[in-house]
Amino acid sequence: MRYIDKSKFANCKTKTWDKKSKQWSDRVKVAADPSAEIKAIGNKWSSLKRTFIAEFGAKCWYTESPQIGTDFDVDHYWPKGRVKDAGGVIVKQGDQQHPGYWWKAYDINNYRYSCIFANRARDEGGKVDYFPIVDESMRCWGIGAPCDYAHHLILDPCSIDDVKLLSFEVETGQTSSAVTYDANPIGFEKVRLSKTLLNLDHETITPHRLQAIKDVRSSIMLLKLTSGLNDADLNDQYRRGITEAKERLKKLCNRKSSFSAAAVQHILPNKNAPYLADLIGELDLTP
Repeated sequence: MRYIDKSKFANCKTKTWDKKSKQWSDRVKVAADPSAEIKAIGNKWSSLKRTFIAEFGAKCWYTESPQIGTDFDVDHYWPKGRVKDAGGVIVKQGDQQHPGYWWKAYDINNYRYSCIFANRARDEGGKVDYFPIVDESMRCWGIGAPCDYAHHLILDPCSIDDVKLLSFEVETGQTSSAVTYDANPIGFEKVRLSKTLLNLDHETITPHRLQAIKDVRSSIMLLKLTSGLNDADLNDQYRRGITEAKERLKKLCNRKSSFSAAAVQHILPNKNAPYLADLIGELDLTP
């Protein structure tokens, strides 16, 4: 998961987005049944898919899986319909069911470009209607009420603090927490829940993340082993290999590349190594 800067969402809007999204939001606001009105208006947010890809790359913001041979979703981080807690129970107050965060249905800041495995119900995971928070008494129930984002328990790629919570295992390619429970219990719980709710370690995903880690390690190893050699000591095969290794590292840590967060994590311990000195300035190693 790489950080998605919401200030760049302005680059993703169509020319008429602000005007039309306000019109749609106003319709929903005065509707007797907001959910029904959202369904009547339709899936307008799909018009942003192309511009999201152009700005941030053709990959899921949650899992970093590439978009190959399948459509992707625009996930509403705050669910626009019903809402479930961490246990999958529909959120209620007495007999009243939470109406969903309908006022955020056409708010571009609520959108996350997502693969099907992260957004839809797949196997034991999928975000779907989940929006667990730390303290249910802080749940936002209506427009104008204080936002409950500070209490969210699903990792958000638009939060740099959330992105920093995620780590990647070198042997398996699976996700893990970068913090301990004792040091940061809420952060630890975010990772634990998100591994399931976002399908971060789905069997179709982890082998490809692991391959990115392996590609980083093999490229770094080649540069390390050849760093002490003079150019005259290298044959053409080695020269090509060094050039390819450097280009591979540039691509692997590019923000738009699939599984680049895992790649960056395994480059960072070597950032001050002499064998990366002439390359480090060309690598994006930010979260």
